[in-house]
Amino acid sequence: MTKRVLVLGAQVPFARGGAENLNAGLVQAIAAHVPGVQVDLVQLPFKHYPEERLITEMMTWRLLDVSEVDGNRVDLVIATKFPTYAVRHPNKLLWLVHQYRQAYDLAGTIYDRPELTELEVAARRKLHELDTRFMGECVRRFAISETVSERLRRFNDLLSAPLWPPSLMQDRIHPGPYSDRVIYFGRLDRSKRASLALEAAALLPAAQVTIYGAGTDEADLRNRIGQLGLSDRCRLGGYLTDDALIAELSRARAVFYGPYDEDYGYATIEAFLAEKPVITCSDSGEPARIVDRTGGGWVVEPQPSAIAAAIEQVYLASDTDLAVRGRAGAAFARQLSWRHVVDELVVPYL
Repeated sequence: MTKRVLVLGAQVPFARGGAENLNAGLVQAIAAHVPGVQVDLVQLPFKHYPEERLITEMMTWRLLDVSEVDGNRVDLVIATKFPTYAVRHPNKLLWLVHQYRQAYDLAGTIYDRPELTELEVAARRKLHELDTRFMGECVRRFAISETVSERLRRFNDLLSAPLWPPSLMQDRIHPGPYSDRVIYFGRLDRSKRASLALEAAALLPAAQVTIYGAGTDEADLRNRIGQLGLSDRCRLGGYLTDDALIAELSRARAVFYGPYDEDYGYATIEAFLAEKPVITCSDSGEPARIVDRTGGGWVVEPQPSAIAAAIEQVYLASDTDLAVRGRAGAAFARQLSWRHVVDELVVPYL
């Protein structure tokens, strides 16, 4: 008898990032590794402003009926990021990407709004209550990282098991020679802190840095390169296709990835698959945990001087020494598999 599984996703229209890649990878993996199962992705558009609208976004999911399709029962639903876990279903699993972070770990930081209205404060308070209730309904909870799992315990008093996803390019990324260029790749917004690599390069005349990606911080980064007088050795490389990114990774010397309290960070995993060491920051969340655990790079304070010191070590190290660090990280990245995800997340609950 055919079993039916739905993966639930919330997406900002025209935007695509790690969460969207995770959803696509999970759907493909279930189809490939679970015989006799039909699987599909259900997505709703997501808008996070004004903040009082977040309760409406959540209750939109709550009102959906995904218990059956065309008279056929849906056997399992897998919720991912906020607010998909509000959906009703007797067999609801959670693989948490993240909650609405401004109401949790980003609240009161420079990545939050400086002032909130009384209505917005009340909305966040209600959001905490509903998050705890709706995620508490799940028959089992997983999180994409130890960082996300720890947040869920700290803020909502709910336990979950970390389950790390592999990269969609797991089998395509390959190591190559070590050039003189340190790269950043990913979305360009303030919380990703690509600007720290530029500030560090200004302190180290030998440093060559390329920042790949697109986003709201692009113009500021371009201006900063000019202000720091770095245009002869630092540049923005734009958005890369997967093939182009694989090529750039294969010939990088190292990868800088120092976001603030990152949920997971595919950049760390993909750098390791190319056997490139990673420079990250002590407050970078899961990248810092992974680099520290594997010895696959450097975990430093989120200060230009500390990052410059790490980049200097990258340039002083021999290619052999860099490979040792890169391979230490690669051992972790290569053992991640979609088959393992499916065996843990899906098979026991069908």
